[in-house]
Amino acid sequence: MSQITLHSPTQPIVASVAVPGSKSYTNRALLMAALASGTSRLTSVSPSTDCEALVRALRTLGVSVTEPNASTIVVDGCGGNFSQTRATIDVGPAGTTMRFLTALCAAIPGIEVTLRGSERMHIRPIGDLVEALRQAGAAIDYLLREGCPPLRLHSTHPLKGRGISLNGSTSSQFISALLLASPLFAEGLDVTIQGTQISTSYIDMTIQSLADFGVEVSHTNYARFEVPPGQTFRARDYRVEGDASGASYLWALAAISAGTITVHNINPGSAQGDINFPALLEKMGCSVRKDARSITVSGTNHLRSIEADMSLMPDTAQTLATVAACAEGTTVIRGLSTLKVKETDRLEALRAELSKMGIQADTGPDYIAVHGGTPRPAQIATYDDHRMAMSFAILAVRTGNLRIIDPKVVEKSFPDFWQTLAYLGIRSEGEE
Repeated sequence: MSQITLHSPTQPIVASVAVPGSKSYTNRALLMAALASGTSRLTSVSPSTDCEALVRALRTLGVSVTEPNASTIVVDGCGGNFSQTRATIDVGPAGTTMRFLTALCAAIPGIEVTLRGSERMHIRPIGDLVEALRQAGAAIDYLLREGCPPLRLHSTHPLKGRGISLNGSTSSQFISALLLASPLFAEGLDVTIQGTQISTSYIDMTIQSLADFGVEVSHTNYARFEVPPGQTFRARDYRVEGDASGASYLWALAAISAGTITVHNINPGSAQGDINFPALLEKMGCSVRKDARSITVSGTNHLRSIEADMSLMPDTAQTLATVAACAEGTTVIRGLSTLKVKETDRLEALRAELSKMGIQADTGPDYIAVHGGTPRPAQIATYDDHRMAMSFAILAVRTGNLRIIDPKVVEKSFPDFWQTLAYLGIRSEGEE
């Protein structure tokens, strides 16, 4: 397996960087554009392999998707009338794509589709979504393990979306998947959430995206969601806003290097939960400045430990954990129950890799406590997890000679990440 060695910069980091489009917004826009009648032009899209997986899946279902340039995707929507309804689709490690496609394919009458993915995907939970779709009349079989992909979907009639209940405590992607497929339901959608709905910021992104494409949703404190029947998605030109999750690594790099980094193509008022990451850095002693389409973070040599609830931005928990490794005192990060069922068990992975660097971390079911210190060089395993690679890579600014195993994993969400680090002065050498 390949690895790269990262070297610390030779001078302070003062720079401006633009991040690519949001992976989350791009995937939502792709699915809605496919269901619309007419042509949608999506610009500033995410170049991630997760989004490529959804593009391939839509093409397999007969939707015309073209890419005139690296940042633009043109979708000729089918209005819900898919020309190919018998297929096997492999999404690889793309969790969002798997969940969204499950609801979409279950709602297509006459479908006979098998959805599969990577080895890790086949142990990630999807049972709560499948149970909700079965309540609506979907025919779905598990092919290996109960409650996990791969799945066989073979629905014969339109789904009825009234009176559905869904467990909201596992993933926000389940309710987002149902909402995105709701125009295909015969009676609209009426879903009651059982337990506490987690990660509501991602649901806000879904609701905003639906409105952008012409479908209105109402909810009662995230406990009940209603989509009136008879709505359809409208084709449109749509610019995807920048990825706040990807930006978090750059802001964190500024924080631990005592440098200044301005991230452009960012909406400070975004519904993305991760847009609030700079506020956590500010509590740790950094300074933050916001403009119309950018956020600037200036770091400090004396980072303070904090306590943070990151239930609304779990994708940046690893980033904060590596910043905490450089802070004075113990940083406690809570609200992380979903991290154990992501691309890897991210809490255990964080503990193990921080330990290699001489940093102690304690974990529980939904938290990690990082005892700050002086990180030392190490060889970092990435667990087939893009966010492990990127969150640890920034520590090279403190350690030098930091080795990252399987660096290509960043292509899942931020393909140009290593080039961006090089632009900022963190030089890398590749080796087999």
